[in-house]
Amino acid sequence: MRTLAVALLLVLLTVPSGADTHTVTKTTFAGHEMIYAQYVQGKNMRTEDLGPDGSRRPVTIWDSGQKTMYLLDLQSQEYVEQSAHSADWIVLLAQWISRPPAIRESGKVVNIYHETIDTGERREFLGRTASHFLLRERHVAEPGACDWTHETEKDGWYIPAAKAGTAARPYLLGSYAGSIKTMCHDTVVNHGVPSLPGFPVLETDGSMTREVLEFSHDPLDKSLFEVPNSFRKVDALPGYPSVTWFQRLENDWRQLERAFESRFER
Repeated sequence: MRTLAVALLLVLLTVPSGADTHTVTKTTFAGHEMIYAQYVQGKNMRTEDLGPDGSRRPVTIWDSGQKTMYLLDLQSQEYVEQSAHSADWIVLLAQWISRPPAIRESGKVVNIYHETIDTGERREFLGRTASHFLLRERHVAEPGACDWTHETEKDGWYIPAAKAGTAARPYLLGSYAGSIKTMCHDTVVNHGVPSLPGFPVLETDGSMTREVLEFSHDPLDKSLFEVPNSFRKVDALPGYPSVTWFQRLENDWRQLERAFESRFER
């Protein structure tokens, strides 16, 4: 589902944690512009599409306590409930049985050079002073390595965040041989510290630009993360087909069967 994919995307965006958070973000990619509002309270989340046709797209609410996603149509006052409880034990059993992916050691070295450049420029964003940084990363891979030689650069404005820290992360590159997934691993040597200078309020990597239009830590009303009593539960919303409990159960059993099969694959 498009709305669910967007919700997952927003979860991955860097948002300071702790207090209640409300952000409005504009993302531009390949000439297309998307504007979304996100509300976070604890582990609960609500997202709303504020684009030109946003009124026709459901509001998404994730209730972490109930492990349930709600899609709300504000115009018809109808909603769809999608629970993650259907057959958790089947999925967990499948994960336990499944053979872990094979990891192939390339035996090659990849040198990664990190460079964080403070341009010295300062600018006001949302009532805060942001600093202009260039984040460069250059990969130099030996012949035969999983990775390849390339460079990336992010150009952004950042405000101080409680948890900026480092962005260091090991990586595995995936490939498939028949039906078995194989992960490829290089020996990585980092040069410099891959640091994130703060919370990005405007950032671009040359293909996608993300800008925070609103940002607040003001307390949020709990009702934002609840389905209004006036809304009527339905099986599906127009344009957003729902997955039934039986379909989820059937999919979970397929995953379990696949896990058994993986034990006998070479």
